[in-house]
Parts: sequence; C-alpha cells; structure tokens
Amino acid sequence: MKRLLAISCLLALTAGPALALSCLRPTIQGSYLDHAEAEESYILVFGKLTNKRNVVRGPKIQGGTGARSENFTATFVGKQASRAGFDRPLKTTVAVSTTCAGPWCGSINIDLPMITFLEITPYGHRLTQGPCGGNIFYTPTKAQEKSVLRCLRGGVCNPDRR
Repeated sequence: MKRLLAISCLLALTAGPALALSCLRPTIQGSYLDHAEAEESYILVFGKLTNKRNVVRGPKIQGGTGARSENFTATFVGKQASRAGFDRPLKTTVAVSTTCAGPWCGSINIDLPMITFLEITPYGHRLTQGPCGGNIFYTPTKAQEKSVLRCLRGGVCNPDRR
C-alpha cells in the first residue's frame, strides 16, 4: 500500500503540463506580410545595429534561464528598401526592445548584417524582438533578399509558414 501511495504521489507531481514555448520558424515572406498588414507603419531595411547604449534590463524571471527583457537604443546603419532594391542610405537611432513569454526572451545581436522591419513612431524608429523571432533575419541570403523585395514590389509573396 505504501508503495502504491508513493507511486501515485510521484505521478501526480510529474504529470503536470510540460512548459515549453512552441514557435514556428518564421519566413521572411511571412514576416513581410505580417508587417505590411499591421496597424503600425514599418520600413524594410538591410544593415546593422551598432553603438548599443542606454541599456535597461527587465526583472529576473522566476524559473527563467537567465534571459531577461531589455530596452536600449542603438544606431542602425544600412539601407532602406524601395521598389528598386535596398538603395536608400539610412543612419538612424532606434529604440530597441526584447520581450519575454514566460521564461523565454527575445534577443538582439549587434553588429550582424540583418534584414528587419523598423516601426515608424512619432518618436523615431523602434525595433521589437520577441522569443519566437520574425522581426529580424540575420546574415540574410541573396534568396531572402530577393524574395522580400519581390513581396515589396507586389510580386508573388507566398510564405511557407506565417
């Protein structure tokens, strides 16, 4: 009887729902469509974030892996897209935020080439990255560059996942 009770208690303690974040891998076409259909306004850019400053870290998350949300400013240096391509030089200050979902947090890599979507706000540009990604595509391939520009030009923009 003691053994049966011990097994029952053990099962009750371990049978709870597994906590895991399930994210579909974002595609650049799906992200383009999401940003194009959003209420907010965005610009499509290719370049790097540099000069990270004014860092404010969020609170430690109980049960987290050490990752925390973060707000900071950085300088974006690169080019804005037009129908002709990534051809408009751009250097601007960006308010950057990472957000969390439970113990999982987004992260931003500084000084890596990226294609991303900068939100246009009354206060300047903003970039937000959550734990599932979808806003930033680091070290983009020529195929990713061509496909997102095809979307911008109104061509075929058919993402595998969204």
